Amino acid sequence: MGGFATSQALRLGSNLILTRLLFPSMFGVMAIVSAIMAGLVLFTDLGLRENIIQSHRGDDPVFLNTVWSIQILRGLSLWLVSVLFSVGLYIVDRQGWLSSNTVYASPMLPFLIPVSTLSVLFSAFEPTWTSIASRRLQQSKITLIDLSSQLGSLVVMLVWVWLDRTIWALVAGGVSSSIIRNIIVYYIVPGEPNKWHLEREAVLEILHFGKWIFMASIVGFLFNNGDRLLLGGLISAKELGVYTVAFFLVNSISHMVSRLVGNAAFPALSETGRERPAQLRQVYYHFRLLFDSGLLFFAGFFYMTGEWIIHLLYDSRYHEAGRIMEILALLLVAVRYNLADQCFVVLGKPKYMTFLIAVRTTTMFLLLPWAYRHYQLTGAIWAVVASYFVSIPVTLYFKHKFHLLHLWRELYTLPVLLLGVVVGKVFLEVATRWR
Repeated sequence: MGGFATSQALRLGSNLILTRLLFPSMFGVMAIVSAIMAGLVLFTDLGLRENIIQSHRGDDPVFLNTVWSIQILRGLSLWLVSVLFSVGLYIVDRQGWLSSNTVYASPMLPFLIPVSTLSVLFSAFEPTWTSIASRRLQQSKITLIDLSSQLGSLVVMLVWVWLDRTIWALVAGGVSSSIIRNIIVYYIVPGEPNKWHLEREAVLEILHFGKWIFMASIVGFLFNNGDRLLLGGLISAKELGVYTVAFFLVNSISHMVSRLVGNAAFPALSETGRERPAQLRQVYYHFRLLFDSGLLFFAGFFYMTGEWIIHLLYDSRYHEAGRIMEILALLLVAVRYNLADQCFVVLGKPKYMTFLIAVRTTTMFLLLPWAYRHYQLTGAIWAVVASYFVSIPVTLYFKHKFHLLHLWRELYTLPVLLLGVVVGKVFLEVATRWR
């Protein structure tokens, strides 16, 4: 939690500086670049890190070297695909097949994608040591590596933008983060280096486990980035940049939960599932109490104070993000159910996680264009929020099926949402009087 708070403070600080030095349209273009990069990564995701954490062979050097070798092959393939995709995008744009008032027609986009994707290629050479540390719940070491690489990339980005106020500063930050992280893990953290090796049995195990992770990653990418991918073809780069600022602030809370799920909850649930399966529901609800308390409070607080926060932190070019942030805050109420997805993976049933994400994704891709057509951007934002809620009844059914559901524990934290609303209202009244 401390590491994440520091990380988010660095992100917010850099965001406030960069939004004053760069134009909103640059953030709109980078939102699409980031979404495309995430798509390339997730469309080939085999759950390598999750495999190390969950597998009984997670400490076997042969298994680890096989994972590392597959990781490198995947990283190289992804970068080559990004180059081909960029060439295709450039040709399509030159033919005039893209609407000139959308983000996809930006002349910089075909050049930004392959350079930004170098970060994926460099990350592919990262040793498996960090995944082993997650398996062993050694979170302090991982946190220090994450913060060090983030701080280093932040320095690179700020120096670049000070010397050259272009979108390339944002690209340099992402690429330098991967380079710095690899340097730290290779040369500072002690550990046995990985070697090139492909064991047939390990490859088969990875592919068997990863097939549902692969499907979940594809639909997960479409869900997590679908709002920006769809809006990129409907609104201008400036409007998308404003939306991205609002989404960034709300997503900082959701991202905190994702980090805790990946680095703490999933390893702990996996260990419980392997060694004490009867206690899985108990451990699950211990984590839910923590996540529910934070998510519900910030949902209510941001719903009341979104406009005030945006007006305080950003200049007038971004003030429209205030109301967007207040609406998006409601999706935090539904995010707390995402932990159940990890329980299905622990139980060896990742197909249930895939199905739940597919329900959310389908809803977003059907509902958002319709809502925009009839209610413009405000309707599209409400469609984004609705897509987070649609899978909750199915999640509860699956939890009941696997004896993970405790109805009282699902409900007794809901008053925290009202507490967030009340605190937000009081905060606004105090802030107004202070002014």
